[in-house]
Amino acid sequence: MTSWTEFWGGKHSIYVSARHVEAHFRRLTEDLAAALPPQPGLRILDYGSGDALGAPSLAALGHQIALYDAAPEVQARIARRYDGDPRIAVLDERALASSDGGFDAIIVSSVIQYIPRDALPATIAGWRRLLAPGGILVIADVMRPDAGMVEDVADLLGFAWKEGFLPAALLGLARTFFSDYRRTRRKLGLARYTGREFLELLAAGGFQAEALPRNPGPNRHRLGFRGIRP
Repeated sequence: MTSWTEFWGGKHSIYVSARHVEAHFRRLTEDLAAALPPQPGLRILDYGSGDALGAPSLAALGHQIALYDAAPEVQARIARRYDGDPRIAVLDERALASSDGGFDAIIVSSVIQYIPRDALPATIAGWRRLLAPGGILVIADVMRPDAGMVEDVADLLGFAWKEGFLPAALLGLARTFFSDYRRTRRKLGLARYTGREFLELLAAGGFQAEALPRNPGPNRHRLGFRGIRP
């Protein structure tokens, strides 16, 4: 693998079972929805959406959802999944580039660690450009410098215990040990930030930013943030 985009466009087994997938996206969607303004009718961009299994739940709250993922294979997959759903659109690079000021909210979940550090300021500036004045940016799963695989494993096992898929999680961890993800993570690395450092990056990018009380989703040791575009 030469990039994280290439990895996510191929086959991988990050989720250990169907129950894990359902529980993960349910928790993540509930937490993201709670971090957004309460009114319906928001134009929401899910940036780096992956398979976006929580999109229908957000759409059911009365929002219009746009999905963008940099991996062409993922774009094609989610376009097939949501074809014909008027509440959910899938954007390619050209459509995204022509959407200046077109969104009331942008959600970015488990993406920051895969963006090279030197590319993040420009990415943040791009999110600001895509938001309407007063728009909200919600970021989940920022990895801390002092946390690593041990904390990820602890979060997974705790979540698996609560949601009833602990045996599958234990088997999944064994598979991950020998997986492409572990090798790719070691080769390409992951970007990590302290809370103060990330708030400074958001402020430099033109956002009024705050740390969320807890990270949206199951990874409780990671960091979440919210920014407002003035």
